[in-house]
Amino acid sequence: MSDNFLDEKGIHTTRKGVAIRLRLFSPVLRDKVRQSVEFPEPPVYEAKTAGGGTEKHVYTEDMIETDVEREMWRQYQGRRLAADLQLYDRLGKLALIRGTEIDVPDGWEQEQAFFGIEIPEDPLERKLHYLETEAVESNDDLRDLILAVLQYQNTTEEERAIAAVSFPDSVERDTTGGIESKQGAMESE
Repeated sequence: MSDNFLDEKGIHTTRKGVAIRLRLFSPVLRDKVRQSVEFPEPPVYEAKTAGGGTEKHVYTEDMIETDVEREMWRQYQGRRLAADLQLYDRLGKLALIRGTEIDVPDGWEQEQAFFGIEIPEDPLERKLHYLETEAVESNDDLRDLILAVLQYQNTTEEERAIAAVSFPDSVERDTTGGIESKQGAMESE
C-alpha cells in the first residue's frame, strides 16, 4: 500500500481520484466477525498409551503416510481454505462498510443499469457495490483501500500483511514491459 493515498485527516484517495473518509469502528466488532467464521478442526488420530488407554493427537502434514490420510488431509486443507476465504471476505466487507464514509455521486446507477448490471437495493450491498465497481479501478486499488482502513484502525503490521496477501495479484509485469494477467495473457500495446 502506498502511504500517499492516506492524508493526515483520514482521507484515502483511490487511484481514480475518489476521496473516501475513513472511520473508526470497535475492535470488538472485528473480533466478533472473526468469531463468526467456523474453522474446521484438524484431523486427529488415536494412539494407545502404555497404561492401555487412548490419546488423541492432531495430524501434521509431515505425519501423513497412507492414501487415506492424504485424502483426509486434502479435504481438511480445502475446508480450512474455504474458512480463511470466508473470514477475509467478511473482514474486507467490515472494513468497507464500517470503515468508510463516502459521498456517492448521482448517475452511476443509470449508467450501470444501461449495461445490464443489477444494482443492489439493500443499502449495505449498494455501498459495497459502489465502492467495488465505481470508487476503485483495480483489485490493487481495492486492496489499498482496505489496507488504509486497517492502518487507520491501528491494526498491527502483521495483520495488514496477512490481509494484503489475501488479495490476488490482478496484473503483473512481464520481462518485455507488457502487462500479463495471471488469468490469461493480455499484453498492452
